[in-house]
Amino acid sequence: MAPTLKPRRARALLEQAELHRQRGEWEQATSLARQVAEESSLVEPAAFSILAEGYEKLGKVADAEAALRNGLLRKPSPELQAALGSLLTRGGKIKEGLSLLEKVKAKLGRNPGYLAQFGLALMQAGREDDAEAVLTNALTLGGGNDARLVMAALKGKRGDYAAADSLASGIEANETDPAILKGARAVRADARLFLGDPGGALTLWKALAAANELDPGQLGHMAYAAQLAGETELADQLIAQRLAHTATAEDHLLFAQVKVLRNQPEVALEHLDKSVGAPGEHFPGHDYELLATRGRALRLLGLTQEAKEILEEATALEEYGTSRLGPRVHVDLGHLAAEEGDFIEAEKHYRAALELDEDEPEAKQAMFLTSRKVAWKSSLEASAEARVEAANAEAEAMKRRFLSREGELEAMRRELQRLKSEHRAVSERAEQAEADAQAVAQKAAEEQRRKVREELEHRERDADAKTAENIERALAGLQAPVELLTMLRVAERTFQQALTSGLAAAGVAVFFSGALERWLFALYVTRFNAWLNETGRRHAFLEGAISERRGRRVEYYDHFVEAFDDDRAGRAPSLGEVGRVLLKSGESYLEPFRRFLAETYAAEPGFYPALGEFVIWANETLRNPLAHGRFVELGYDTLKTFRERLLFAFQKDTPGVLAMMLKPR
Repeated sequence: MAPTLKPRRARALLEQAELHRQRGEWEQATSLARQVAEESSLVEPAAFSILAEGYEKLGKVADAEAALRNGLLRKPSPELQAALGSLLTRGGKIKEGLSLLEKVKAKLGRNPGYLAQFGLALMQAGREDDAEAVLTNALTLGGGNDARLVMAALKGKRGDYAAADSLASGIEANETDPAILKGARAVRADARLFLGDPGGALTLWKALAAANELDPGQLGHMAYAAQLAGETELADQLIAQRLAHTATAEDHLLFAQVKVLRNQPEVALEHLDKSVGAPGEHFPGHDYELLATRGRALRLLGLTQEAKEILEEATALEEYGTSRLGPRVHVDLGHLAAEEGDFIEAEKHYRAALELDEDEPEAKQAMFLTSRKVAWKSSLEASAEARVEAANAEAEAMKRRFLSREGELEAMRRELQRLKSEHRAVSERAEQAEADAQAVAQKAAEEQRRKVREELEHRERDADAKTAENIERALAGLQAPVELLTMLRVAERTFQQALTSGLAAAGVAVFFSGALERWLFALYVTRFNAWLNETGRRHAFLEGAISERRGRRVEYYDHFVEAFDDDRAGRAPSLGEVGRVLLKSGESYLEPFRRFLAETYAAEPGFYPALGEFVIWANETLRNPLAHGRFVELGYDTLKTFRERLLFAFQKDTPGVLAMMLKPR
């Protein structure tokens, strides 16, 4: 089909498609992007990117892949290549997808969105250390909730459920994208389950199910949570639903644990036989949990020796010493020892379980009962039995010598029985006193946890309210793109939280400087690039900025200009480079840039050199101080001055930097 759309019309349609994409209106976004991709002579990678995303959201994954490959054929683009790699990875083609993502690392290595996709692919490929390093870099560069969601999933996969829950909760607090919210809630549900809160996990999964957003792979975990929360009928429904599809090795392990909780060891063993699975289906701790569950099922069946052998095999694995998995095997070994009458050995195992998890209920109860038996045995050996033996020996001697003293011997026997009765009464009172003390301590601990929770919730609400108020005050009614507004909101919210949490000023500064860098890039670099296209001045701009020409090779005055040379396909300008260009915006070769600023924004020409000095200072002091020889630790006075100029008062009688940048002509 011959191109029928003119460039200006194609760009207008593409802007409309982007608006529909931001609103989640995928049918409209896909239709407009497809029209631009098929009918315009102007090849815009963004058209193919929106088209592919729309197809994937509509369930047409093959069409999404075809759109990206077509876009790469028409105009090679690192962004399209990264999008294709991410799509293939999500579809299970991990090796091919990861290869494509690694090829564009040199060009997109400072793009947080790309780093989030790359980190997800590395995690799916099992390269968890590499994934964590990439995701940390993404967040340092100002990455959003997409990067935080992948980091939360990685933390959960590595067993750090507290960190996973914290990250996912933060995402829920400020995210509007339904897909990211769905992922955050799924991560939180898994984290709450393994943090010992099955009721909280089940509530989250029920909400996902009600919204038709529950992934089939989560049915096994949800069934286990339902069993722990006492909803056995729901657990049965979920198990049947999962078994109707393809249950994994992990699912069968969870179902076996449910059956053990119900004292159905025969059914549990059937599931365990199916839980061996292929190596790729295993997860950290899988082999240990398999042995622990099988050992308990065999013990419940009365197969003591087989259970003991399986449980002792589990003690050779490293999970035996962890607080989450270790106590269970210790408890079962203690039960086996107690059944054999070896209460000393049983007590040793229960004590080891409580050292790993002081709140393990089964170990606490068993320890209490066993300690009584051990103490009673020791007491009898030390007192009652000794008295009986001494009395019997004395009575026998007296009987031989003084038959008339038989009555005295009987009196001693009655005294022994009285002492035993007193001992039982004292033991019962001691047990009751201990139970009362535990109840008081538990109530006090619950009250303290409630107060801490209420205080944290109050701080979060206060931080949210102050963040919204300050952003509204800073922008003074001006409309900012959603992406820029989100970065600013995260930075300001982090600042508000830091005022009460003790977070270092340097950590907060990274968020503000990252937001400033993204605003400069979006408002000045990206829009200037579009302006050069619309006005046809790109060639003149590049020619006027050449400092030296060597044959076909040219050298520009700075890297800022080089970023607009399509033949170079170089990296985007850094924060420092944009600052230096603003500082020397009066140079003759930057005349197109000055004109773009004058036509687009309402700021006076003198604003831009001052902004350049501000940006350079922010880069050297906040963004990357070590690279510029600054070794003095950043204090909150400096950070507050920077924030005041950024948000509220850049110069005397002027609003903040962001409002000055945003105000249109």
